[in-house]
Amino acid sequence: MLNSIDDVIGLHTSAGNIEDAIKKIHIDNKVLPLNTFTLRVTRGNASKEEVRRWNVTINNEIKKDRGMQKEIREFLSIFRMFEKLKIRSGYLEKSEMPDFVLERNSKKIGIEITRIYVGNDWVAEKLNEDIQAYKLRKNEIEGYIQYRKFQNRIKTYSIRGGIVIAPMYDEVSINDYIIEIKNKLFEKIRKLIDDYTKYDENIIYAEIVTPKFFRTDEEIEKLNEEIKFYIAHLDGINDNKEYKLVLSNKDKWTIFNLRNGTYTQI
Repeated sequence: MLNSIDDVIGLHTSAGNIEDAIKKIHIDNKVLPLNTFTLRVTRGNASKEEVRRWNVTINNEIKKDRGMQKEIREFLSIFRMFEKLKIRSGYLEKSEMPDFVLERNSKKIGIEITRIYVGNDWVAEKLNEDIQAYKLRKNEIEGYIQYRKFQNRIKTYSIRGGIVIAPMYDEVSINDYIIEIKNKLFEKIRKLIDDYTKYDENIIYAEIVTPKFFRTDEEIEKLNEEIKFYIAHLDGINDNKEYKLVLSNKDKWTIFNLRNGTYTQI
């Protein structure tokens, strides 16, 4: 039996085992695997274009409910983290303060997620979302950018099959942007240590949308030293629980162990 868009939306779950998240749905005589947490379909026996089209259709339906839209965005974020950390099992539950609780290997893990923007980051992200939502063709994108009056806030690169949109930064202000990002990270760490202390492991997952920063080993080492200094001035960590900052900056991922001051790049 073919599934309607309402059927697909109705499959969304906010709690359950990660390993049980994939359900098979039938659309246009195709069988597509659907992640019931994120409401995203993958290839199955469909073409790449069919998968893209159905994900756009599902996303447009999700946007009609702002609460669901926020929740799905958070699930997409946490599953990106799970994929990178190779977490494929455990009981996941949507929560508040923190955003998620994951139970696995006899431990409970509280996970708060956040996206960090500076400068024109949000403009580039908004444009990329609009291009997908409105199905803009390559020759329509420049006109849409001008219509939104964003031409002085982003830069574009033509590639085969499309256009890459990136935020524009004033090189003179790069240091200011770095300081702004670090201050936001420090505030999240303070919140983690002060407010999210009830689980065996407590994690802040921070996605830095900005593509330019924390790209080298030296920058990560410097950030780790500054985090240790900041935590010491918060009177340190005074219980036996684990506290971690998982930081993603495009393709660069780092896990900071806030208790012992070490970090791992993955």
